[in-house]
Amino acid sequence: MDQLMASSALWAMHPTFLAAALKQSGVEALLPDALRAFAGSLSGQQAAKPADPIREGSTFIMPITGMLAPRGLGGSTYYDTIADRVREAAADPKIGAIILPFRSPGGYVWGCSEAGDAIFEARDAKPVIAIADPYCFSAAYWLATQGSAFFCTPSGEVGSVGVRSGHIDMSGFEDKIGMKTTLIASSPDKIAGNSHAPLDDDHRADVQAGVDESNATFAAAIARGRGLKVGDVAAVHGTGKTFSAPRALANGAIDGISTLRDLVAKYNTGRARLSLMRRQAAAREMAAAI
Repeated sequence: MDQLMASSALWAMHPTFLAAALKQSGVEALLPDALRAFAGSLSGQQAAKPADPIREGSTFIMPITGMLAPRGLGGSTYYDTIADRVREAAADPKIGAIILPFRSPGGYVWGCSEAGDAIFEARDAKPVIAIADPYCFSAAYWLATQGSAFFCTPSGEVGSVGVRSGHIDMSGFEDKIGMKTTLIASSPDKIAGNSHAPLDDDHRADVQAGVDESNATFAAAIARGRGLKVGDVAAVHGTGKTFSAPRALANGAIDGISTLRDLVAKYNTGRARLSLMRRQAAAREMAAAI
């Protein structure tokens, strides 16, 4: 993950995790390949491998872990993999419920909406239960709110709703080392926001517009998934803060506090699945009548 490219991307990720990821990518970019691999082996840092889905009776359990990304960018779990597996499970008549345990700080905005749509659409076929196990932030939270129900482990934490981007200005550093970069392009727009000059007001406005647009999509997704008006999303789910399980439950951001083990036992019965689907259908009818 190139730090300059990554810093200007649209992110829906917990700020502490994002800062660590960007810092790590910046340090790694300065190292030769061999030294980078050696340093990684000494620190025990290995490429994160997504946990494989498992079957528990008629319940399909698909862990969603690490940084979320579209395929082709660095991440632990790819959005298209989430969407494909959820759709396959929704279409499988032998699967009665889908449980999505989240252990993710979030990730890129790119690809998140599409994966969220797949989760939301799967609700028409069978219950899709999300659980923060133990944390679910930003883009992961976006996905989790698209399920039929959303839980959190007793010691867990959720939230960090919002989108951010950024810009790195390398011009001062280049001046100090006697370096001058000249960019030549077909149009000023092709080099707008480059790292070799300060960010001008016009491009800053463009970046802000992209952040605002993505954040509006984020809020609309939460409203759809949780059966709220868009204007009520911030009061319930926050605008960047994180919440402990008890606080999230008190706000109405989640449906309950449970361990993953207890949740699997609860929804691995036909009666529980039928009851949830009936409540879900009633909620849709009520929303349509508003």
